[in-house]
Amino acid sequence: MKKILLTIVFLYLFLLSNNSIKAQYSDISYFMRNTPFSYKMNPAQIPTSTFYINLPILSGINIDFKTSGFSYNDLIKRRDDDSLYFDFKGLYNSLSNSNYIKMNGNFELFGFGFNAGKKNYISFGVDLNFDTRLRFSRDLFGVLSGDKTFSNESISVIDNDILSLNSYVSTYLGYTRAVNDKLNVGLRAKFILGLANITTEESKLQITQNDQGITAQSNFLIRSSSLIGSLKLPGLNSSDSIEFDINSDSIMANIMKNKGFGIDLGGTYKLNDKMILSLSIQDLGFIKWAANTTDIVSKNPDGTYTFTGFQNISSDSSFSQQSDQIVDSLTQAFDITTRRGETYTTMLPTKVYVGYDWNFSKRHHLNMLYKASFGSNYFDNYLSVFYALQLERYLNLSVGNTFAFENSFNNIKAFNPSIALNFNLLILNIYFGGSLNSSYNAAKMTGLNLFFGINSGFGYNNPFKVNKEEPKAENETQIPEKEIEV
Repeated sequence: MKKILLTIVFLYLFLLSNNSIKAQYSDISYFMRNTPFSYKMNPAQIPTSTFYINLPILSGINIDFKTSGFSYNDLIKRRDDDSLYFDFKGLYNSLSNSNYIKMNGNFELFGFGFNAGKKNYISFGVDLNFDTRLRFSRDLFGVLSGDKTFSNESISVIDNDILSLNSYVSTYLGYTRAVNDKLNVGLRAKFILGLANITTEESKLQITQNDQGITAQSNFLIRSSSLIGSLKLPGLNSSDSIEFDINSDSIMANIMKNKGFGIDLGGTYKLNDKMILSLSIQDLGFIKWAANTTDIVSKNPDGTYTFTGFQNISSDSSFSQQSDQIVDSLTQAFDITTRRGETYTTMLPTKVYVGYDWNFSKRHHLNMLYKASFGSNYFDNYLSVFYALQLERYLNLSVGNTFAFENSFNNIKAFNPSIALNFNLLILNIYFGGSLNSSYNAAKMTGLNLFFGINSGFGYNNPFKVNKEEPKAENETQIPEKEIEV
């Protein structure tokens, strides 16, 4: 039984590790308008540069990694002789009922933006994005480590959306409009080309104990698509290895098969000369997957096996023979394979941002941000508070903390500090920063976010500047401009 469980776990880790770096930006960059991440998170936020250009790759790199609460220290322990070992029992004790490992990223491949008149801003860009999440139950490691015992109950060793992945290139066109002196609105349309996807429709491995013995039941249906090839699983009882057939000749033929569309919506409103409220919805959209679609499925859907114990063991050969029969029965009940899949559609992971910016002193700001992030089988909430020092366009520093409520408002992670720094040196705009989760100690961290970029910008748009035209009296006489020149 352990062998089959380990094989399934290895399979998912293999799939996860074979996908290179979706757009999950650092929350602190939402208010740093000198960075591309700010107006990507809200298309109504006009960049500080009247014209900017993002250079390939270096202009925007953002990577985010998180776990549901466990860290390196929970799994890797040190013996008295300084050697390291895997502590599955320690990991089991640190897990909650539902756990995950997730990674998100964004690379700016190219982009530019500019003022189009006094009230309009146009932006264009191409991004490489990915979003991946591996979910697992606490009971899975309990069974593997031998720490989970049960009596007359069912254990869901594997359940729900165990694995999801999106990797795609997004080409966007954004438009921002200053409706009046208080209100800005923005829209960004995205044309998407999917690179790779894994979507779990069903994943179940359940163990039940009753008076008749121990019964296990499983069923798997995982859809996948990739531009470069397809996965082949020979089955648990095969001597052949897992293969990924790469067909480089078909890449160009398939490049337009995984198409999608998305939009970002946003708005900002000036309460007064010192305060701005903002709202945005990011990644409302879908991708239709048709290239090299492959399904990972159970050979025997809802297959079951009941272990009633060894019978009449009189010799080593009898025990060996019964053991072989049990392994064969388990393999037949729970074997998995691949088959040619059909076209399917996935939705983009969507995020909602609500922001508040208070310029309480000339160069000092208090920022607050609420973010809701939701997708397949998860709904996470984040509340951030930041202090920012802004020396116009030349130097910006921001520090703060995020309170995370992931999947439940009762599951709070209170310590998640962030820092961001931005220098504007002539035409070079340099920005970097990130955040830590749970601890400054790398071995105790439950997540890490890093971002970095360099772009070129010209001119300056002050988000707090108010351009008001004084109303003229009905019978007011126009004074020639030359008469009031100094």
